[in-house]
Amino acid sequence: MTYIKETYTFDQYLSVPLAATFYRPTSTTDYQSTILYFHGGGLIFGQREDLPESYLELLTSAGYGVLSFDYLLAPESKLDTIIHYAHKAVNWFVDEATTSLALPNAHYYLFGRSAGAYLSLYLAAHADDRPQANGLISLYGYYTLNEASFSIPSRHFLQFNRVNDATVKALIRSKPLVAGPMDERFILYLAGRQSGQWLNHLLTPNLKAADYSLTTQQLQSLPPTFLAAAAQDPDVPARQSRLMSKHIRDAEFHLIDTNEHDFDRTQMETHGLAVYHAMIEWLNQHSPTT
Repeated sequence: MTYIKETYTFDQYLSVPLAATFYRPTSTTDYQSTILYFHGGGLIFGQREDLPESYLELLTSAGYGVLSFDYLLAPESKLDTIIHYAHKAVNWFVDEATTSLALPNAHYYLFGRSAGAYLSLYLAAHADDRPQANGLISLYGYYTLNEASFSIPSRHFLQFNRVNDATVKALIRSKPLVAGPMDERFILYLAGRQSGQWLNHLLTPNLKAADYSLTTQQLQSLPPTFLAAAAQDPDVPARQSRLMSKHIRDAEFHLIDTNEHDFDRTQMETHGLAVYHAMIEWLNQHSPTT
């Protein structure tokens, strides 16, 4: 095993604790930086401990700690609250890196898959007073909610059995959630994409998609970024990653010849491992010198 697994509570929302899992490299002599990870799931489902063992072994054996955060899930929590507590997660790391976490430095990269990549991009563009990330990793992510396909019924998701309103209502909880099993909560995401109403799960009438999307100018201000996306992605169009690669000043883009959205989960041997090896090469090239 190339890491030690530790758990921390970094905040609380109402009565719900927000936790982080730290995969700390067992080697203490060659620690590089910490990767702050946000999972995918359409901001509706998923949980923080979803990175496959093979990827954790690769990253930690290369000297990178992986700190995987809870975040609040929609529709029980709306996007402004989700982002607020995601900001607090990153700020907690910056404050605690060299103290309670006992790390040699507070260098960090933001890493997300799908919706987690969106959060990572948004957090980097709105760093405010905290030190900027040394880099970003976006796997099949998106930078804008003003994506036409997000607001119309999806032909891909309409191939699934239609989800009725009663099922949707039954799945929405009365209390905030930070983890939601895919086999249950995916149905909520599916319903939103089938109806073209996914954004309604995230936004209230006073929250606008444009306010939670990055502009071209914000993309140009981002730190070095590693991007990978499926060429025929049926969920998040690859053009989102392609446009990011054009506007971010220092971007490395890998377009994967597949129609699997989360190819690193479903096609680990054929595509996933190759992308993570390329990711580590990129991390090493952009590693801070001090």
